[in-house]
Amino acid sequence: MIVPPFYDALSVSTLHEYLGEIHAAAPQLPIMYYHIPAASGVTLSPAQIADLSAVGVRYLKDTSGDAPALTELLFGGHVAQRVTAFNGWDTLTFYGLAAGARGSVWGTANVLPELAVALWDAVAVRGDLVEGRELWARIWPVCRFLEAHPYHAAVKTGMELRGFRTGGLRRPWKLLGEEESAELKQLLVDAGVEVV
Repeated sequence: MIVPPFYDALSVSTLHEYLGEIHAAAPQLPIMYYHIPAASGVTLSPAQIADLSAVGVRYLKDTSGDAPALTELLFGGHVAQRVTAFNGWDTLTFYGLAAGARGSVWGTANVLPELAVALWDAVAVRGDLVEGRELWARIWPVCRFLEAHPYHAAVKTGMELRGFRTGGLRRPWKLLGEEESAELKQLLVDAGVEVV
């Protein structure tokens, strides 16, 4: 998985050159492009994403949070045929799976792994949208919480509350404070999972 370098946004032509160099160094390895405009400063249209297939990109983790663009990536004919899209925005996971995304790469799955697997099985495997909506009603409040707080800190705090040791975060970051942790813990209890 390749994300554009942070700090200064790359131009589209520089991004093509960069990805092309990576692909040339290991042509046997397909590239998953991590589309995360909020962090990288690089926003690509679905057509520009499809064009990345010329430099070895076969997969996309779409963390743009742009549902219409994700729809274009999944249903957009030539776009969908050139790059396989995975949803990467937690609160769009149900939509992405129901719309046919080949998968989802989302932090909430680290906090609610059993519910993430159940959602995948219901929606992507069996096409059971009724069960999927029931599961999503339990998962979505946690997704919303994680996205409303420093994401990496919220995910790791959620994991710790579930009993999964994370080792914390690198400084200057830290786990969520007592009040936010209590709120997240209650959401996990409401989702029906065990907490420590």
